[in-house]
Amino acid sequence: MIRGFLLTLVLLLLALQFLASLFETALYAGEKIYFDHNDMLYTKGWLYYFKWVVKPLSGVLALGLVLPTLCACCCGGPDRRFGTGGKGFPSVLAFFSVVLTGLWAVIVGFQLRNNEHTTVSTLVSNTVSSGVFVYPLGDGFSLKNDCDAAPFPQIDHGKTACRLLKAESGMAIGCLGLWALTFLMSLFLLCNARRTNKIKPITV
Repeated sequence: MIRGFLLTLVLLLLALQFLASLFETALYAGEKIYFDHNDMLYTKGWLYYFKWVVKPLSGVLALGLVLPTLCACCCGGPDRRFGTGGKGFPSVLAFFSVVLTGLWAVIVGFQLRNNEHTTVSTLVSNTVSSGVFVYPLGDGFSLKNDCDAAPFPQIDHGKTACRLLKAESGMAIGCLGLWALTFLMSLFLLCNARRTNKIKPITV
């Protein structure tokens, strides 16, 4: 009963994660296309390329884990056939979810770290000193920025670019939260499997 409930939650989290990662990847690609099409400058660095790896990988792994979750939920999965005591699938789920949680934590962590460099005041200051406005696509974007406040309305396509950057940064936090919850559910599944094995009656 508890296992079925936990697996249903995991299935829901993985489905949401797949949709969120798919949207985040499409949004990131859309930002690049939009910036390039309108000749808008943006930052590039290791984090810019790191995002190109993590975002699609997150969606692929979420989708890949949906099938074994369905199998475990409906027919018990391979754990029963191979005698792993119900711990095989939760262990695999825990491994991948903790890896993806760590990867998203790197992205979100550097976004927060770069907040001081991606606020409007800093961006404007850099614009005055360099003569060009550079969007922090590769650094993340401060969620405190107001897209309706200067300088974005005064810049061509500035308000749209600002909203795209805020949406991407916000979705990254959401993806991190979903993988963290999935990892937590996998730990609950492992604990439930161990508890079930302990109270399983001994048959002669």
